[in-house]
Amino acid sequence: MANKIKSKIEQDQLYWTFQISGWSLFLISYTAFGIIIYEFDWRIVVSYLSLSVIGFVLSHFYRLYVKKKNWQNLSIGRLAVRIILAPLVLAIIWELLFIPVTLLVSLSDSENSIWGYFALTFNLTIIFFIWNLIYFFYKLFTSYKASEIEKWRLMASVKDAQLIALKSQINPHFIFNSLNNIRSLISENPEKSRDMITHLSSLLRYSIQFNNAEKVTLADEIDIVRYYLNLESIQFEDRLKFELNVDDKALHHKIPPMAIQMLVENAIKHGISKLPDGGEVSVDCRLIEDKLVVEVTNTGQIERDVTENSGIGLKNATDRLKLLFGKMADLTLENINREQVRARFTVPL
Repeated sequence: MANKIKSKIEQDQLYWTFQISGWSLFLISYTAFGIIIYEFDWRIVVSYLSLSVIGFVLSHFYRLYVKKKNWQNLSIGRLAVRIILAPLVLAIIWELLFIPVTLLVSLSDSENSIWGYFALTFNLTIIFFIWNLIYFFYKLFTSYKASEIEKWRLMASVKDAQLIALKSQINPHFIFNSLNNIRSLISENPEKSRDMITHLSSLLRYSIQFNNAEKVTLADEIDIVRYYLNLESIQFEDRLKFELNVDDKALHHKIPPMAIQMLVENAIKHGISKLPDGGEVSVDCRLIEDKLVVEVTNTGQIERDVTENSGIGLKNATDRLKLLFGKMADLTLENINREQVRARFTVPL
């Protein structure tokens, strides 16, 4: 509401600026032209001052009429007819209002002749036609601009709704997997189960803290990844090794929350957990030119159905990257050799 009021005030200020400036220019131009032809005479100044004042007032009431009748909402064809005919009607009214002034302060009889009135009417028609073009081109431009803003606002609303839906999938999915891991250790190793619960509480605190955020700093995301890997290393014991290699200059850059964590989770679920001897997960984050490059490498190989069975992880991460960064962000998953898989995404800076 406040933005609409502010926009209306700005439009009114712009209108009065152009209205006063335009008719002042009209007065100066016509007066100067009259002085050049007739030499200086006070009647010239009075005559063209009256002409300018009548035009100023008439154009203002014309604008009020146009707004009242909502001409800007008419079809192009109907509006074009009005833009063509209105200047002639206004010029005739303008002329009729100006006739008493010409009779009182006319400089010559030729001004009061029928041809003089026709010539003046023609000139006034041209002036109002130009006024019409300027006014309606501006209105069409502002309407187009407003429609574009509304389109982008709707697109942003859709994007926000999609992000909320995606984030709503993350927490239940993550909690379900973690609780399953804890449950499997409760009877076997209660102490490790307690450690897992401690790490899980840290993860949930992070999840709640950044639940409404579109993006988080890389530093915050690396903390959550470290908590998650500590949590998983308790379950896998010696079967899981990990390392985090992060460029300090990249720590303040923003990425979608849980993006790296879900890739790490995917690497463990579809890679490490299927290997009898386990393996290693490596997270590398570095700046390359104008992009932040994140790579999650793990021991294992991509199976044919991995993209179909990777659950929420890969698809969710990909969707959020596209929503937040568009085509400039991408996520790829590939075998880099016979023993390792790499998930890689880039974020434009």
